[in-house]
Parts: sequence; C-alpha cells; structure tokens
Amino acid sequence: LFGAAVVALLMLSAFAASAAVASTASVVTLNEYSNGHTVTVNPGQHVTLVLHSTYWSIAALTTSRPLTQVGSAVYLPRLRSTKGGCVAGQGCGTVTVHYLASAPRVAHLHASRTSCGEALRCTAALSNWTVTIRVR
Repeated sequence: LFGAAVVALLMLSAFAASAAVASTASVVTLNEYSNGHTVTVNPGQHVTLVLHSTYWSIAALTTSRPLTQVGSAVYLPRLRSTKGGCVAGQGCGTVTVHYLASAPRVAHLHASRTSCGEALRCTAALSNWTVTIRVR
C-alpha cells in the first residue's frame, strides 16, 4: 500500500505542465496542476481538460452556457506494453474532454475519483478537481 502511494505521487509529479491562468491561445489545456485556478478565455476559444488517470470521473456541465462540451469524455488507457509499463489496477492513462467557450459568463468544471491506484483510496486533496472558467 505504501509503495502504491509513492507510485501515485511520482506519477502526479511527472506531469510538469503548469496551470493556465489566462490565455489568448486558441486552445487552453487544463490538467492536474490547474486544480483550484481560475482560467479566463474568450468566446470561441477551445478548452481541453486532460487528467492523467482513468479513475477520474468528469462531472457534466449544469448548463450549456458559457461552455459547451464537444463530444464525450475519451478514456485512453496506457497499455502495459507501452514504454514505462503500467501495472493492472493503477489507472494508467488519461481522460480527456473538450469544451468550446461560447458566452460571457462563469462555469465550473469538476472531476472526482475515489481510487488513486490499486487498492489505494485517494485522500481528500487528491480526490477532487475543480477549475473556474471565466468567459470574457
């Protein structure tokens, strides 16, 4: 169990991308490091959420404005044969959701998980993810 916790922490620290706080790029990518941040985007910008565990469950938007989800969540497991390997039950892989900013307002994206690896229950700090999206 202790070893699984270390592996989970090492996996999380391996994602070196920083949180997007404001952007004029056409696509804003959010990940674990975006948790707790507010992101400002313009109408017409795309927002991509990529969380690095297939154990994440991304909550549906409560309204279609100011963000519209484009397609369904895509769960892409990392295969054991992939370099670096993946032990069964670790949740290796990603879950990705795409959104389109459409109207000036505020939206909240939420994700949650209960497992952080094989037989490893997440702590409160690692089980919830939230970002506020402000569309100008």
